[in-house]
Amino acid sequence: MPIVSVKVIENFFTEDQKKALVKELTDAFCRATIEAARPYIYVMVEEVKQGQWGLAGHPLPDADFLINDFVPIVEDAADEFVKAYNVPRRRPRGPSA
Repeated sequence: MPIVSVKVIENFFTEDQKKALVKELTDAFCRATIEAARPYIYVMVEEVKQGQWGLAGHPLPDADFLINDFVPIVEDAADEFVKAYNVPRRRPRGPSA
């Protein structure tokens, strides 16, 4: 039996949105595999309290980090991948991108 587990921020999504996630994730699983799996697919939407999750080593939610620090961290990582794997960037760095 397939189990699809999704964790979301507590009280961020409505009950209707979470129900829609269950339906849409089940539909996506069936499209990617086989429709006959539908009766056996479990989808679990689990809520995580704010402050008990993080991104790039920073506890969230932290709006200042997301607005001011996260994009440069991702862009720095992309530059390292360019160097390591010799893959050209398709868009420039910075706010004009």
